[in-house]
Amino acid sequence: MRQTLQGARRVLRQQAFRRFWLGMMISRAGDAFTLVALSWIVLGIAGPVQLGVVLMCFGLPRIVSGPVAGRLLDGARPRLLLATDNAARGLLIAAVPVLLWQHRLVVADLYGIAAASALLSAVTEVAESALVPRLVEDEQLDAANSLLAANWELAAIAGPAAAGLIVATVGAPLALLLDAGSFAVMTALCLSLPSLARPPEPAPAEPAQAGPAPAHDWLGLGILLRFPAVLVITACGFGMLVFDGVATVLYPVYARTFLPAGPAGYGVLVSAAGAGALLGVLAGPGLSGRLPPSRRLAVVIAAGAPWFGLLCLAPGLAVAAVLLGLATFAWGPYYVFDRTLMQRLVPREVLSRVAGARMTISSLGFPLGSAIGGVLAGGIGVRGAILAIACSALALGLLPLLAPALRTVGGARAAPGRPAPAKT
Repeated sequence: MRQTLQGARRVLRQQAFRRFWLGMMISRAGDAFTLVALSWIVLGIAGPVQLGVVLMCFGLPRIVSGPVAGRLLDGARPRLLLATDNAARGLLIAAVPVLLWQHRLVVADLYGIAAASALLSAVTEVAESALVPRLVEDEQLDAANSLLAANWELAAIAGPAAAGLIVATVGAPLALLLDAGSFAVMTALCLSLPSLARPPEPAPAEPAQAGPAPAHDWLGLGILLRFPAVLVITACGFGMLVFDGVATVLYPVYARTFLPAGPAGYGVLVSAAGAGALLGVLAGPGLSGRLPPSRRLAVVIAAGAPWFGLLCLAPGLAVAAVLLGLATFAWGPYYVFDRTLMQRLVPREVLSRVAGARMTISSLGFPLGSAIGGVLAGGIGVRGAILAIACSALALGLLPLLAPALRTVGGARAAPGRPAPAKT
């Protein structure tokens, strides 16, 4: 962890990355506010079924917009796209309390606002993967990606609690206005980023005979297939998101029926999972950063499985919280390593499109896992579902070791021809 913190201090000295990281931190906190405040509003004017639809609308549209966002980021100046995305989403979120105060808000409005926000948000999500190599040096990628991943975990730990307190104190509409303000801050930070020039496209081998790129190449799906190692880590990341979806459904059932611990126990488990993942993000690069990429990913995926499997033997809440924290500690750094490896293997001129194509695939992981989690909990019980996740994680950990495309990747280096990061 000390090594990661030292790297974080060095990377934060770079003004451009520091602004981007701060903006993403504000954005993640705002997302937590949106989830809690909007959920409360939906339950107030409709019900749990409609809430499920709204939450689905916040995720699934990225399947479509991810590749488009990748193409736009490869073909335009990112800071203007980022500013436009965040400004537009801020206006959409601000519209909810305005409509509510005017007594004109219906749940169909929230479906549209959620879907439009999700479509726009793909720009910022893809940029988080694609722009970092333009802002920091190659040897600083692990530290930079650890800081960005820590934003996710901090938001997951503190965001819902803070949002719940604000909703209880001043009401959900004012909480959403605060969220809209966070988008305004993010917009200003995006406009302060350096003007990153459009990455140069590689010259075609036979320009005279070259036709327009097929749609799947234009959007990045065909380009992704040209990088077998990146395709392997994309499959691993999809699997990890499926596990996350299963576990998210399983936690409340486990707390209620297996321990039993009730809603307070459920909150303890979620907090323990978030704290373990945050510590894993901070400590992971120092613990396994020197391993070859295939072994590093295999260790991270498989190491959490035994701890998670032991949950079916936990005698009470305290032991269960410790075991879950150890499992998420092991799994925590996966996306740091995944993202760094992709950034080093993919040339800059197509990196945004590859990141967008990966989003199309990964966006299906969590909802699929949530559906599987419900089936497992109802079909084979909590204990069986826990063991199924643990065994599946061990099996998935073999994929990086067995995939020839990833085993041949040594100490991953930046893609050839990558220029120095932008300065301000």
